[in-house]
Amino acid sequence: MRVLRSLEEFSRGAPVTLTLGTFDGVHRGHRKIIDRTVAIARETDTRSVLLTFDPHPREVIGRHGAPTYLLTTIDERIRLLEHTGLDICLVLPFTRDLSVLDAGVFFEEYVVRNLHSSHVVVGIDHAFGRGRSGTVVKLEEYGNAFGIGVTVVGELLIDGVKVSSTSIRNALLEGKPKRAASFLGRPYILSGIVTRGEGVGTVIGFPTANIEIETNNKLLPKNGVYLVFVRYDGEIRRGIMNVGVRPTVSKQMHISVEVHIFNTSGDLYGRHMRIALLDRLRDEIHFENRDQLIAQIRTDIAFAKEEFESKDREYNIEQCTFL
Repeated sequence: MRVLRSLEEFSRGAPVTLTLGTFDGVHRGHRKIIDRTVAIARETDTRSVLLTFDPHPREVIGRHGAPTYLLTTIDERIRLLEHTGLDICLVLPFTRDLSVLDAGVFFEEYVVRNLHSSHVVVGIDHAFGRGRSGTVVKLEEYGNAFGIGVTVVGELLIDGVKVSSTSIRNALLEGKPKRAASFLGRPYILSGIVTRGEGVGTVIGFPTANIEIETNNKLLPKNGVYLVFVRYDGEIRRGIMNVGVRPTVSKQMHISVEVHIFNTSGDLYGRHMRIALLDRLRDEIHFENRDQLIAQIRTDIAFAKEEFESKDREYNIEQCTFL
């Protein structure tokens, strides 16, 4: 898959089969749309092109002052899209000027003139243009006017729930990483650099890697202790992760992400880590003293190791293509 960052890099020769959107999470619903795009492109001997935007439109337009938390950074999205069979991923900057374009103008300028599309594939709830006025019905009207085929892919339901970026965010915020994984088609991933923390973990006998998450708008799951895989230095290891404010040992009260990696020692500072959330073990707890905390950590580690051993097929490192 070729990754292009501007229209100038795009060759306007042969027609393309196009899908477009933000694709945050590149979840199973997105994959359904992308798979149809790739299939149509092969059937019609055209290039399959995915058009997406960076930054996310919500970061530019805003949503009533609320912060925008994403499932994937643009680099993570591209990494996931590389395994879909797409020919081209075109990443364009999303600007305020673009946000106010009328849907018809956007279609004619980008879909027709710049990308030379012969077919467009979207999900049933897709919308584009100013105020999301470009509904699926409008898209079909524009397609008819310019002789461009339009395929609308139906929603994907799992256990009666529509798979969407919103449903995945809700699952993570509710502390349900397995549910999120069922929608994503893989565990949810956090990534960042190991930085120096307060050193409390080492003092109490359970050293942890303090992870500085790569972007401030990456969605963190509900506070608590999680069962995780951790990848660094080309290897994947098992461990547990705490997301929260560490109320027993810290007065800073800011959200931190710390990982205790089993059977690992040595200096990890500066290393880049990718963390896959497999399951949630418990809530974050305020203990009366460090002895209670140490006892609970021992219990957490013992339980986590038992989980890895008893569910070896479910938590199989060899299957971690997502990391």
